Amino acid sequence: MAWSDLPIDLLCCISSHLSIVDLVKLSVVCTSWNFTFANYALLGFQCSPSTWLLLSNDVGEASNTLTFCELSIEREEAIVSCHHRFSSIGSNTFGRRCFGSKDGWLVTLDKKDLEPRLFNPITKAEISLPSLFTLIEPQYAPNGSIRISFNEIFFDFTTDEFRDIYFHKFIVSSNDSTGTVVVIFGIIKALALASSEDLTWVLGPTLSPYNIEDEEQFEDVCFHEENQRFYAITNFSMVLSFDLNGQNVELICPNIPNPYYRTRNFNCMYYIAFLSGTLLRMERVIDITRDNHPYTKTMTIFVFKFVPSVVSSTSSYSQWIPVNELGEYSFFVGCNQTFSLHHTVAIGIKPNCIYFADHLSNMFPGDVDCDVGLFDLYNDRIQYILHPYSRTNWPPSIWFTPSLS
Repeated sequence: MAWSDLPIDLLCCISSHLSIVDLVKLSVVCTSWNFTFANYALLGFQCSPSTWLLLSNDVGEASNTLTFCELSIEREEAIVSCHHRFSSIGSNTFGRRCFGSKDGWLVTLDKKDLEPRLFNPITKAEISLPSLFTLIEPQYAPNGSIRISFNEIFFDFTTDEFRDIYFHKFIVSSNDSTGTVVVIFGIIKALALASSEDLTWVLGPTLSPYNIEDEEQFEDVCFHEENQRFYAITNFSMVLSFDLNGQNVELICPNIPNPYYRTRNFNCMYYIAFLSGTLLRMERVIDITRDNHPYTKTMTIFVFKFVPSVVSSTSSYSQWIPVNELGEYSFFVGCNQTFSLHHTVAIGIKPNCIYFADHLSNMFPGDVDCDVGLFDLYNDRIQYILHPYSRTNWPPSIWFTPSLS
């Protein structure tokens, strides 16, 4: 029997033991295999998932190349095993910054028209979203800068600064034309929603009337597949839940005032995710002092699970309980959508760890250093995977799981 005549069932079995890079290589062996792997999702093929880190290029975003490094484990240490470079993807990436990822897709954004797109660098598929100018109505300063008013104070941005500073994070419900995207944006980090079928973005839930702290802002959002709802967390651990239309808002957990959450020397980033139906909060402490060392560095990460309201005859309360056990899973946090992977399924990751990439409460070009590593919950140990560069790391690195979907 010729290789080209191998039955699809056998190819499907083989694919489950291969990485996506090997799977792509198989697709160019012959015409028959190319057709088979082109219908990868339809035929039910599954390859071993792997975790890549999207790196900033030396020329910044003005490039038609995306560079990823792949993780592996050597002597119980996480290392970068190889690099993957995708070139000649032209308008898909040239002049566009990557703001996040979801199951093999990147969220990219240009600086002129502010039109986000979902882009799969493996398949070159792309889904357009409405312009973010439908969400905001900026004024323009005499010098052409974009002017935003907040509390009767004017802030002027260049087009580069406006896109890079004003928009913080994109979270996607599903990677198809019907998926809903949530953006965290603005000086106060508000929420807005849209899908590719919409003409405009609409404002999402607000903190009022729930919050009591002026400095409270949304930090992260996750999507729960089972109940088809988004969950958003603030820097005071308040959690709101809402549907795909941004409606039916529910207060899951009230805020927990913490006057020490950010100081001159430390930044705290908050992430939210589900694991086996349990809501988790991750609190990442970052040393931002530059007196003793020249780079910002993640110092530790705390993980808490949410315990719903306990009702007694005298009170009703919810609480966050510290945890140091994620079982066989690890989480990936940063500018990307927060996600988890099982270490026996994914290639090259350690269990019970939080993998982190560059991320600060306010991302300013020129101020973001390479801060990539993992926090091992077993022994409270930090391992830095990439050494800090001699230059700033912009755009910031993003965790990415390649997919042919």
